[in-house]
Amino acid sequence: MELEIATVSVMTAVVVVTAGILFIVETVLREDDAVGRTWSIAFVSGILAAVAYAVWAFAPQTWGAVAVGNAAFVASAGFMWLGCRRFSNRRVGWAEAVVVVITLAAGAAVVVRGPDGGGWAGAEVMFFGLFLLPGAAAWEIARGSLAGIKTAAALTVVFGIESLYYLARLFVLLFTGPESETFTVWWGTVPTSILTIVLTIVVVVTASVLRAERAGLRGRRTLANPRVTFTGVLEPIWFERFLADAVERGSSRDELVAVISTRIDDLPMMSTAFGASEAESVRTAWHDAVRLHAPTQTWIGDDGAGGLVLSAVVESEADARRLAAGLHRAIYDELNGVEASVIPVLGVGIALSDRAHSDASSLIEAARAAASEAAISDDTSIVVAR
Repeated sequence: MELEIATVSVMTAVVVVTAGILFIVETVLREDDAVGRTWSIAFVSGILAAVAYAVWAFAPQTWGAVAVGNAAFVASAGFMWLGCRRFSNRRVGWAEAVVVVITLAAGAAVVVRGPDGGGWAGAEVMFFGLFLLPGAAAWEIARGSLAGIKTAAALTVVFGIESLYYLARLFVLLFTGPESETFTVWWGTVPTSILTIVLTIVVVVTASVLRAERAGLRGRRTLANPRVTFTGVLEPIWFERFLADAVERGSSRDELVAVISTRIDDLPMMSTAFGASEAESVRTAWHDAVRLHAPTQTWIGDDGAGGLVLSAVVESEADARRLAAGLHRAIYDELNGVEASVIPVLGVGIALSDRAHSDASSLIEAARAAASEAAISDDTSIVVAR
């Protein structure tokens, strides 16, 4: 059976659009965090690419659709990478710049060739981007918070296959040309579309499962919904806003604001190894200990699957250390009362408002990094960010 390019393009578009819409709708219904929203942008980009290629397949004279499709395809892979970085609580500033540059380059490469460029105009740039960005995503999963979640292995395989496929496709294109029989039969539009359909299905299922696990472990609550009982832990966006206001007011009075981060990064691995109920019991005990032993007038905020942060006005660094040490003891006392197979590793980090950390975002990042350092340190369980 011989498949036509137009038919395969429509089949691919239907699958990608359906999968993408399902993921995006679920994101809206869940009122998801930054990870879900970033992956949703990736699916929107994938939908745009599939539609653009379908338009070009039926109307080859619309060469601009190729530019849009190439750029959107690269952007889709890039935002999947960014979502993986957000899942691991890593900075995405420079990574966003990389995605933007490669996306614009993929579209510009087609525009430079113009109407006479054909369907493979700028393919070299696009193939390189689709080798680089999925490869970065696979590497991010292998080394970040996703590494301890067995479900994420499917994403590693998908991104690894995509990266290697487009690297091989780039070499075949450069050495044999787009019109050669080798490229057309084995690396052309039809086999690539079939592979895209398979990988898309795996990605949407895996990403949905990962997002559900993340949301379950975080125990998220929505402040805007009066029917949901507030647990005392603020959403990240609200904690950062309240902290920003506290830092601004404190700076005018020369008051020292401390952000204390407590991190238990073992929860995803505990969920995988011993079940979600055990991980949830540990998370609940940890959150209760922080809420009950933190000073009354403090903000407590969610900081991802393994993080909980609080802010307090302190007299000095020593005062902040005493508060952190009290929280450290309280958390372990609470965890010792939980019937768990293992006691997770706890890290506590402190960041103090000063010239280096003069805004809420930098304070949270500094405290988070200090807590991660404390969790792996053999010398101390509390680290102060410098």
